[in-house]
Amino acid sequence: MPGDTWPTIGNAERDGSRSRSPIDISAFGAERVMHKPNTTTMEGRTMVQGDVLERLREAIVGDSSLEDVEEAARAVVESGIDINDAIHAATEAIRSVGDCFEAGDIYLPELMIAGRKMERCMSVLRPHIKAAGSSVQGGRIVIGTVSGDIHDIGKNLVATMMAVRGFDIMDLGVNVPPLKFVHAAKDAGADIIALSSLMTTSLPYQQEVIDVLKETGLRDRFYVIVGGGPVTPEFAESIGADGWAENAAAAARLCEMLMTSGEKPPLAKTVVP
Repeated sequence: MPGDTWPTIGNAERDGSRSRSPIDISAFGAERVMHKPNTTTMEGRTMVQGDVLERLREAIVGDSSLEDVEEAARAVVESGIDINDAIHAATEAIRSVGDCFEAGDIYLPELMIAGRKMERCMSVLRPHIKAAGSSVQGGRIVIGTVSGDIHDIGKNLVATMMAVRGFDIMDLGVNVPPLKFVHAAKDAGADIIALSSLMTTSLPYQQEVIDVLKETGLRDRFYVIVGGGPVTPEFAESIGADGWAENAAAAARLCEMLMTSGEKPPLAKTVVP
């Protein structure tokens, strides 16, 4: 994903002259999470499932701490609610934050905070996904900056935008060897591998990840998308990547396009949203 140039995508942080103050993101998207009230017992008292899910939603979009989010997610697990319902509630809530950011209604720091909340929520829910036979709505993405490159600002923003679009993100960090991408994607059951590079000298490692996937017979298991300052659509096409995007918002849309395309990787032509 694109490198340190990506934080310029938002309207709010781009417009230094705007006099409007940051808004409370909890005011947005409240109507988007609707669940029929079924009752369940938790800690000796009867609760409405909708109330438990609403608590989770408010923890993600409201003025709450990471600890509040974790407690709300644990309450969902302990209540016995279907994990699919919990993921749906969290996804709809976090998507409302992404919509607000793209509309210029909230600032970049608020988006990043919401992304961290979603990550904390999923850290609690994730262990219960397989046990419940559930699946992550958006899909799973392994993301990282390739070998020889330690830039992470753009990669972090891309990961946040993906998270607020409902994807389960595994961030491998920076200077990630090709084999680590492949092993992590295989172990996590990922759908997409996202490769970031800001330095021209690190571009060959994007190619190497794809080469390793081919050599191990895993190329048809994962979509591979690339981005970063020196990465062009032509380069992405030349190395056989499935997609390229010029900024974080486009990268999130690209992942949605791939996951709903119905086509198996590798694609015949690189997708550019």
